[in-house]
Amino acid sequence: MLRFPPSNRPSRLFASCAILVDRCTQASVRACCARYVGRVCACVAVAAVALVAVSGCAQPGSGEQPPVPNWNNPIHGRVEASLAAAQRHMPFHLRSLPTFPRPRRILDTPALSRDSRLIVLQYRTSSGLVNVYEETPQVSVSGFRKVIASWVGLNGQPGTSGTSAAVMVRGKYPALVTTASDGRRSDIRWIEAGVEYLITGPSLTKRACIHFANELAA
Repeated sequence: MLRFPPSNRPSRLFASCAILVDRCTQASVRACCARYVGRVCACVAVAAVALVAVSGCAQPGSGEQPPVPNWNNPIHGRVEASLAAAQRHMPFHLRSLPTFPRPRRILDTPALSRDSRLIVLQYRTSSGLVNVYEETPQVSVSGFRKVIASWVGLNGQPGTSGTSAAVMVRGKYPALVTTASDGRRSDIRWIEAGVEYLITGPSLTKRACIHFANELAA
């Protein structure tokens, strides 16, 4: 989600930005904030600052390490009994990966209002654990395009590592793929029909991210 989250969502922000954390330093975040303020909105700039505050990004050479996300329950959510049970709480239709009969586990955020709730569908796949986040977007599609351009613009900048890439899901939905500097882990996010999707996992490659996104999207 592309805004500063409520205090009960720090793990969600870290999980959704797990790859960006690998890129971030104080200098690169300040540069990103400047891009966001000029090209999107102030609330997105706060999200970039939150990467430092929440993810624990350290100054270069400090020896500090960012915290590792809890992949099994990245939002510290409640386990729902079924997709139908989770659907009752959501303002949009939940979508599951069609090649799996059902998610391994479904996580919900019951403390949040209906319009702010976040669902995570978890799958065990040949690519390892896959977490699919679904929620109401906090930025418009046009605003999200600018966010993508801002992150891609940070590629190769001093003090950054990893890469961001602009891709199209099913050839029609602009998406952001971020990849760790060692190339071993990526995530992908996009907005489709009033829903924001994020697909991530501890060992998910860029190719696998795009594959699952194309499979999930309509």
